Amino acid sequence: MENAKMLQFHADEIIMKEGGIYEEMYKIISGSVAVYIRFGEKEEHLIGIYSKPKCFGETHVLSGQPSIYTVVAYDEVLLMRITKDSLEEFIRNNPRNAIDIMQNMVHTNMLMQKNIDLLLDDIYEKQDINKKRTEDIKNKIKQYRMNGFHLLGV
Repeated sequence: MENAKMLQFHADEIIMKEGGIYEEMYKIISGSVAVYIRFGEKEEHLIGIYSKPKCFGETHVLSGQPSIYTVVAYDEVLLMRITKDSLEEFIRNNPRNAIDIMQNMVHTNMLMQKNIDLLLDDIYEKQDINKKRTEDIKNKIKQYRMNGFHLLGV
C-alpha cells in the first residue's frame, strides 16, 4: 500500500484522545493498545485491549466526527496508518479487516448507547437529589414561615 505509513508507539503513549479530530484509522501490526472511555477521569472505563490484526479509529475516517474514545499503547506497538484516501485500497487488500471494521462500528454503537444510558441515569439521579433538596428547602421555608407567623402572633 503506497499511502500506508508505519508508526511506532511505546507503552502508555496516547495514540488517539477522546474528543480529538482524526483523519486516519490504524491497523495493529504488532503489540497491543488499550481503548478507554473517559480516560484519566473518575469514571474511566476500559473498553478493551486490541491486538494484531485489529483496527481502530474507523469511525473518524468514515464520519469525520471527534473520537469517542482514547487509545493508549499497552506495550510496544507498531501501527499501519490508513487515511480516508487510502481506505478503499486498504479494504481491497485486507478484506478480512472490512469485517473487523464493521464489527468495531457495531460494538462502538452499542458502547455509545450504553454510555448514553449511563449519562441519562446520572442526570435522573441528580434530578432526584435536586428534587429532595428542593423539598427540604421548601419544608424549611414552610417551617420558618410557620415559626415566623407564630412569633408575630398570627
